[in-house]
Amino acid sequence: MATTEMESGSSESHVSADPDSKYPLKVLYCGVCSLPSEYCEYMPEPAKCRQWLEKNFPDVFARMTVGPAANAPKQEPGTGDAPPAGEEEEKKKQKRGGRGQIKQKKKTVPQKVTIAKIPRAKKKYVTRVCGLATFDIDLKEAQRFFAQKFSCGASVTAEDEIIIQGDFTDDIIDVIQEKWPEVDDDSIDDLGEVKK
Repeated sequence: MATTEMESGSSESHVSADPDSKYPLKVLYCGVCSLPSEYCEYMPEPAKCRQWLEKNFPDVFARMTVGPAANAPKQEPGTGDAPPAGEEEEKKKQKRGGRGQIKQKKKTVPQKVTIAKIPRAKKKYVTRVCGLATFDIDLKEAQRFFAQKFSCGASVTAEDEIIIQGDFTDDIIDVIQEKWPEVDDDSIDDLGEVKK
């Protein structure tokens, strides 16, 4: 008897659907975000979706927007007026799906290369070179160059740091200036021996 109640309950759910709907349903997909037009407001750039819908399907756009409040883009509380479409384009966001991340501009860091000798175990040292990335030098290429030049291990350990196994603080300034002439003597700073 329980099975007949479940069967009758499931058939009622199909009847309670919108009686005006005709199947198969025709869904209008947005040309900007590739989602159904009802979901455009949840995308990172709903203004572009609205412009596309207004240009290509004005009758659907008129039905979807009711009053001036629906036409205005949703804003987070505490923000001022909506930025113009040109400024929105400048922000780098994902084209499709999910919420995009805005890439932050790199802070202008003074062009300075610092060299330090760091003690390891007993009488062993490593040489740390920081700041080569401020001169737009590829750190992987520099790491390979140092490893080959000094016949030792070298690795990129941080965003702008190369560790060379051994004490090469005396030779490395000349090697850097010889390999990369854009790094002049004034922009290289030798910190001497420092603790890690």
